[in-house]
Amino acid sequence: MVTSTSKNTPLNVEKTNKPNSNSEELIERIEVKDTPFTVIITEGMIFGVMGIYRVTEKYGIEGIIEEDREEIKEMVIDEVREITWNRIVQVMMLLMEKGMVEQDFKSKKK
Repeated sequence: MVTSTSKNTPLNVEKTNKPNSNSEELIERIEVKDTPFTVIITEGMIFGVMGIYRVTEKYGIEGIIEEDREEIKEMVIDEVREITWNRIVQVMMLLMEKGMVEQDFKSKKK
């Protein structure tokens, strides 16, 4: 197994309001080095994304001790770094969809 490192330059955290709620939630974004992927950590979930699209399962971390959270975070980083046929097809589909959306936007703009 390859040990992966994440790009942890200034902590990328922002507050967001939950819909229909008065509470706030912290979101941490960790860019996975040399990939188009980002790991999102919220107060209750960790998952991998590419742009606005989620590419991994959501892993619940609410009530889990810090060491286990780090282990789950590293597992998600390893998951998005792993090059499989499934990941290749997934990325190609996302790129095609993004291209179609941009093409549709350009044609409507004319």
